[in-house]
Amino acid sequence: MNNSDSFFEELVDQPYAKRPLIHLALAESQPSVSQILLQEIKKDNRWVPDLCSNYQQLEQTITRQSSDLILLGKLEDLNWLEVCRRCLKQWQNLPIILLVEQSDVSDFFREWAIARGVHDVVSIHPQNLHLLQKALVHNALKNLIYASNAKKESVDHAFPLAVQTNPDTLTWEATLVALNRLTKYSSSYLGPLAIGNYWRKSHESLVNLHPSLEYWQVDYQGQVSCPFISEQIAPLTPEQLQDVQTWVRAFLKECERVIIDFSQVLQAKAISVDVAKLISPVE
Repeated sequence: MNNSDSFFEELVDQPYAKRPLIHLALAESQPSVSQILLQEIKKDNRWVPDLCSNYQQLEQTITRQSSDLILLGKLEDLNWLEVCRRCLKQWQNLPIILLVEQSDVSDFFREWAIARGVHDVVSIHPQNLHLLQKALVHNALKNLIYASNAKKESVDHAFPLAVQTNPDTLTWEATLVALNRLTKYSSSYLGPLAIGNYWRKSHESLVNLHPSLEYWQVDYQGQVSCPFISEQIAPLTPEQLQDVQTWVRAFLKECERVIIDFSQVLQAKAISVDVAKLISPVE
């Protein structure tokens, strides 16, 4: 079993623990479109798509299958705004990915749609269809981590005296600070454009095997961000921390193409404890 499978198994709530599968409610009434989407979705055997052509079928599917995501295309009886409104009323924490056929999705439309309740807007134009898998991973992780953290929070409230901080991991905020401190330390030796390139290159090479890295983004000057950090209640799990450490090691190896033993150079500096934890070799 690879790291991706174990990550999904750990995050899924108890009813799903015996099967690392993600149920997708695919709302699409056009057979020519739905067949193409199903073919693309089934390239990854984690996804279990359930096709619906009208709202009644969609409602029944979500209830029966406990769907983890809604892929919202065109239904034969309602427009997407009304479908979104009804779904949010019944399942407010269930992510909705709006599928659009145009090749280019403007920032204005994306923000407008997100303001109305969808979690993401994805073009299913043939030239962009390959982006669907990335959107599925991203939104599935968001939903599963939300559910996992919500479950932990309820346990913490029930047994407050038993809750202790795990010294072997980091909070999401502390990890973000440490990653950006590492960028700052590295900037003493390499330019910001090179650092940004090394971060992004190492991220792209690892994200398929380490899905939790989807949560971290890097700009062209090496500034790391986590758009959903406000939603992270629990600290990183040991596996999530290990994913970040793996990413950091890959980043440092890219830097060592220019400066030999770059990680040792950094560790010789007065770096913070959290940065040192990220640099530490993954066991």
